[in-house]
Amino acid sequence: MLSRVEVLNGLKEILISMDPSKESEMDKVSESTRLVEDLGLMSISLLYMVISIEEKFNIELGDVGVNDFITVKDTIDYILKVSK
Repeated sequence: MLSRVEVLNGLKEILISMDPSKESEMDKVSESTRLVEDLGLMSISLLYMVISIEEKFNIELGDVGVNDFITVKDTIDYILKVSK
């Protein structure tokens, strides 16, 4: 079973792969970080993130929408719920 820290680190890797110029900002990313407001992700970026999460964690997120993930915490919670 994945830990919260493993999922957070995996999300950071995904975010860096999406925009390598933001690698230095990843140290500041916490569970309270907002995906759109704080990280500047747009709808297409959120969709790509969801696809990358499915591949990285070998899970299917099903009917989840990009608006279901507001914060990093929301994303971690959902990944942990689905990966059980």
